[in-house]
Amino acid sequence: MTAAHRYRHTGAAGAWLKFCAPVLFAVCLLGCFDTAPPATRGVGFKSFLGVKFGASLRDTRRQYPAGINESSPLGYPCYHVTGLSSDGIAYPDVIYEFDSTNGMQVVVARFAPPATEAVLERLRRILGEPTQHTLTEDQRMAEAIWLIPGGEEIRFDRSRHLLTVLGPDGANLRKDVELRIENSGAVL
Repeated sequence: MTAAHRYRHTGAAGAWLKFCAPVLFAVCLLGCFDTAPPATRGVGFKSFLGVKFGASLRDTRRQYPAGINESSPLGYPCYHVTGLSSDGIAYPDVIYEFDSTNGMQVVVARFAPPATEAVLERLRRILGEPTQHTLTEDQRMAEAIWLIPGGEEIRFDRSRHLLTVLGPDGANLRKDVELRIENSGAVL
C-alpha cells in the first residue's frame, strides 16, 4: 500500500468520522438520559367527544348538526348538544363554549347519574390522581380538580353529575365556568 493510498483511505475514514461522530454522540446522549418531560400527570384533553379544543363553532355544528346555538352566562357563543355517549357513558347535555380568538375552550357536560363512577375512573385513568379533591361521608370523591401543566382545568362534581373542562387557551373564560358551576341546575 502506497502512502498516497493510505492518505486517501485515512481521508475517507476521517470524513466518515466527522459525519458520524455527532450523530453517534446524539444517539448516546438520548439513549443514556431520559429527555422526556416528567410524567407527573396525564396529558390532558385534546378534544371532547370528537370536538377539538380550538375548533370553530362552524366545525362543531358540522360534527353535531342537531345542536342548538346558545350564549354563555357572560355572552360567549355556545353550542348545546344532547344525547351524546362515549365508552358506555351517557352525556344527556354537553355545552361547548367558544372564545372568539381561540375557538372552543370550555366543555360543560352533564353525565347520567349511573355513570358517575365510570366518569371518575376514566378521568383518573387519563389524567392520574386529581390535584385537589374532597370526599363524601362514605369516602368517595365528591369533587375533584385536575390542573394540567398545559393550562387545562378539569372538574368533576359527583352531586351535580357535572364535568367541566377549561381548555388550554381558555383562561379568559374562567369566570364563565364558575358561573355555570354555581348555577348548574339552571344553566343546563
